[in-house]
Amino acid sequence: MSESIQEQVSDTVNSPIISAPLWKRRLYGAFMVIMAFLDFVFVIIVRPEWQSGGLDDYVGLFLSSEASIFFFPLILYSIACFLLLMENHEQYAGKFFIRIGIYTGVFLALQYSLLVTLVVNETSLFSIPLLLLLYASPLLVRKSYKWLSTKLSQALIGYLVIGLGLISLLVLIFIQGEFFFFFGLALVGFAAPFWSFLISGQTALWLLKKYEAKLTIFRGLGILAWLAAYIGALRFDILKMYELYAALPPQPPDCYIATAAAKGHPGVVKSKLVHLKNGKSMPVNSQLQHFKSVEIALIAVCPSLHDLIRKVYDVVGKKLAVYIKNPLLADVAFLLLFPVEWVSFRLLKIFIPEIEVISKKIYHS
Repeated sequence: MSESIQEQVSDTVNSPIISAPLWKRRLYGAFMVIMAFLDFVFVIIVRPEWQSGGLDDYVGLFLSSEASIFFFPLILYSIACFLLLMENHEQYAGKFFIRIGIYTGVFLALQYSLLVTLVVNETSLFSIPLLLLLYASPLLVRKSYKWLSTKLSQALIGYLVIGLGLISLLVLIFIQGEFFFFFGLALVGFAAPFWSFLISGQTALWLLKKYEAKLTIFRGLGILAWLAAYIGALRFDILKMYELYAALPPQPPDCYIATAAAKGHPGVVKSKLVHLKNGKSMPVNSQLQHFKSVEIALIAVCPSLHDLIRKVYDVVGKKLAVYIKNPLLADVAFLLLFPVEWVSFRLLKIFIPEIEVISKKIYHS
């Protein structure tokens, strides 16, 4: 490597990520991989199950793994470029095919950050101020660390961070609150794109300053090739989104028997009328909300088992629900389902103590 390139790389005043020790750079790389995984794991929470007509339906399907399949190569390319740069910036910073991976990674991270924020806002699953606070937390932590480093030793700061982390974990698990551990982890997954945007954005700014003095034909062709791949992925994602939406049932199909049972006498099944986004209404009770909570947890923990149970239930449950045509039969169905509901929901509550609070948000006006 020439002396000029070495001088450029060594000037890392504006990039604490590049100038960090190797173990920290590897940690950044691991962070990018894990956060991308978490994002697509927990995006299933915002996936619609019927055609409610809300904007969040389309965004949730756009973010789904089925629709995003052609975005995966673009995301993996950006992550791979970031990992190589973190491993040996002196070798890879001067290569344009690595730098364009970083630049496009910034764009993709911003795209998914905006989409996640939009769908969370539309579904009201989480508090938007809390999500925005989570977005800004890396900056807040960095500022706090700088301030504390002038007051305390680094060892003491480390112990303080570990202690606060353990306390926060215990609070999430044992204290009754709106955001228990599972949904706290989901929030981290939803914040992943923006955190990736902050990291890759800072790296991209450093690369732009050091290497992008002019646009050559080779670089222009590289940008056009990536844009062609992006447009192709975007087109497929949009078409698949509409295809997936069209395949959704027009009415909530989730708990056929439990939905029918909620139509029993209000004094027995304790149901209330809920107004849906499509302008229609349906009776909802805690039993229906509890069964849906159990299903969501099963989707996250063991999707293969959920798929098997769902296939059986879609056949059996739908047929049985047809015979529940009057409030009296609905009362009987409610009582027959009660033991199953009680056992499954209590088991879920052992692992997620605050599930009662979360279940009340399901099928609400």
